[in-house]
Amino acid sequence: MAGTLFDVSGEIVVITGASGQLGLSYQKAFLDEGSRVVGVDICKSNDIFALEAQYGVKYLFETADITTKDSLIACLARIMDDFGAPTVLINNAAIDSPPGAPLEETGPFEGYPEASWDKVVDVNLKGTFLSCQVFGAAMADANRGSIVNVSSIYGLVAPDQSIYEYRRRRGESFYKPVAYAASKSGVLNKSEFSYDCWGV
Repeated sequence: MAGTLFDVSGEIVVITGASGQLGLSYQKAFLDEGSRVVGVDICKSNDIFALEAQYGVKYLFETADITTKDSLIACLARIMDDFGAPTVLINNAAIDSPPGAPLEETGPFEGYPEASWDKVVDVNLKGTFLSCQVFGAAMADANRGSIVNVSSIYGLVAPDQSIYEYRRRRGESFYKPVAYAASKSGVLNKSEFSYDCWGV
């Protein structure tokens, strides 16, 4: 578009974690700039129906489990049928322990559950890895594309547990869980590897 820093009007943008708050914002931003957008998530929120109604044929929602490669391959095949090869991938999908998580998830590090660690790392790190493989391969075949991996400030520094001191003063045993920061650090490192080696 004339007068804008970036013209994305011809792009086919795949955004994972489409039903979440950031995913919805990213999708709307690209749609408003004329891109065709594919939202990918394991579940479809009510906000997705609003996007479908507002943007019509410019928007497509696909259900997929990013932690399963076969699910992503099937998702890509449907996208190729409807829109063609994606030109942009935004790896936005991520999970963290919510404020109301079980006490063992937000308690001291020594008691953090192994199953919680596995779930966060599976979505945040493995999901990003598999999405890069599947959608990145389609971009490499077309010899064009951009991948944006969404990390976090916690990918660079450990959580400042003093932020949550007010909760401990009220008698809660609350610590920011370790898995989110570890997974986002991995996403940041993976991004450097992807850009150095793929050149897409």
